[in-house]
Amino acid sequence: MEPLFPEIDFATDELPNLHEIIAKIRGTARVAPVRYHGVTTWLITGHKELVEAFSDEEHFLSAAMYTIHSEPVMGKTIQCMSGGQHRMNRLLVSPAFLPSRVRAYIESLIEPIAHELIDGFAEGGEAELVSAFTRPYPFRVITRLLGLPLDADQRFLDWALQLINYPWDPEGALAASAEFTNYLAPLVAERRGKPGDDLLSLLATEEVEGQRLTDEEIFSFVRLLFPAGSDTSYKALGSIIYAVLTHPEARHLIHEAAERRWVVEEALRWEAPVALLPRMCSKRTVLGGVELEAGTPMLFGITAANRDPEEHPDPDRFDPSRREKNLSFGHGVHFCLGSHLARRELEAAVGALFERLPNLRLIEPNAVEIVGAVLRGPRELRVAF
Repeated sequence: MEPLFPEIDFATDELPNLHEIIAKIRGTARVAPVRYHGVTTWLITGHKELVEAFSDEEHFLSAAMYTIHSEPVMGKTIQCMSGGQHRMNRLLVSPAFLPSRVRAYIESLIEPIAHELIDGFAEGGEAELVSAFTRPYPFRVITRLLGLPLDADQRFLDWALQLINYPWDPEGALAASAEFTNYLAPLVAERRGKPGDDLLSLLATEEVEGQRLTDEEIFSFVRLLFPAGSDTSYKALGSIIYAVLTHPEARHLIHEAAERRWVVEEALRWEAPVALLPRMCSKRTVLGGVELEAGTPMLFGITAANRDPEEHPDPDRFDPSRREKNLSFGHGVHFCLGSHLARRELEAAVGALFERLPNLRLIEPNAVEIVGAVLRGPRELRVAF
């Protein structure tokens, strides 16, 4: 079948009008053919259909796609696993992301990093927040959670951006993966012998049912953690800040922790950082009335489902009073392991930013572009305060 909007490639086009395009596609079909990397790919636009696909590991096995576009550069991560292997690896890495442990991170590590970055531009009167705040913030959080040297930030930033770029630049991604692994190997060996209270030590020493993570399993998890937990987080943080700055009615809510949670949650629904998730049909099935053969490339339309009017009335309106769940962290057995950390990290960042800079405003609100069809966030956020 010919793709809808054949002039658009959802892999490479920036698509600032993505939501408008998806709404038109949804009006035609809730599972529809589009072009992705030049190939006809089926985009899921409906919330009900996406929940069904996320929940179906028989017909939409996570490993079917991640083995192709992730495993060559990141290794066999938990996204590439199923059954008992997935269960065991998830059990071994999950203690670091339990709510009780995340709460301990906030005051001791996460909030100080936010304030440290704000200190760097707070006296200037103007700043470009993507480069000065939203991009470096999650990288520093992850680097320090792992207990890595503070001077490694820029190298990790470069490696993380390259790792997630594998479908577009495979050679650069593979080179970054090798450099990343060479850097990590002696650190993992050191933490096995002399563990500290950092995440890398926990990964090196955690034991469940008599099993521990191998070195390669640790490397793979950290290769996944850096781009997944930092690239997506900085895009999400930029979109949250933009949402608040363009919706004055939400601004006062930021100063109350209980309400700030819902501002962040609504922003994740309104502008999901992983807008379209590349996946694959692993076994012949029917979804949304469409017959899909095994091997059919898919796009799980997270941002499409989050703005499906059948699930979210008036979906294009940013409204923190909704108190509605969204699919920005996925659904089912591969629901994002770091979702609790990511949410608290985002809440801490916006709380610190608006506390420190109460008069924060966009210099040219109409000039802000939120771009990307796979990973999505504002290109720049030029502000005055």
